[in-house]
Amino acid sequence: MPKGPAPKGEYVGKSSVFSTRIRPDLKESLEKAAKKSGRSLSQEVEHRLRRSFVEDDKIADAFGDRRTFRIMRMMADAVTLLREQPWATGHWLDDPRDFEVAVMTMVGLLEAVRPKDIDEPYPSRWLVKTDATSVASGLWEAVKRARVGIDPRLSRFEQRMSIAKEDLGPVADRADLDVIKALFDGVDDK
Repeated sequence: MPKGPAPKGEYVGKSSVFSTRIRPDLKESLEKAAKKSGRSLSQEVEHRLRRSFVEDDKIADAFGDRRTFRIMRMMADAVTLLREQPWATGHWLDDPRDFEVAVMTMVGLLEAVRPKDIDEPYPSRWLVKTDATSVASGLWEAVKRARVGIDPRLSRFEQRMSIAKEDLGPVADRADLDVIKALFDGVDDK
């Protein structure tokens, strides 16, 4: 004899049972969410589990993987903290000092987790700066030539570049590719 009401909607035909232990505060939160959504507790748990996989896929689509997302999120958190400082004067993309602090903070976040050269020698600095120049310049070129507006015929990359151009506005127009080349020209060629 089945317990509870018969499943409805997307939950019809479910027969697999999954049991787990959770903290009381999480159970209370799930019960409140289930009541608010009109789902049973079991349906709410399944809904939230499925949604977590969708969110993982979105993160992978946007950032490649969860670790890259987390580093980028930390950089965004750093910029948010920067804006809360008493000396911050505006948006970091519009103020030279705040921009320098943001860049140095981001570099610091990355340098803190630089892989150690244990098994392989450090790659050629010339090759690294050539690749970095190519990637950075290529991205800015793609943003600059993108048309604002979503065109479903575009590739996902082209759509992202279009959105970037729209979101960045004049910042995209001021991107100076010669600055990228000059920046990496200063990197030691060892």
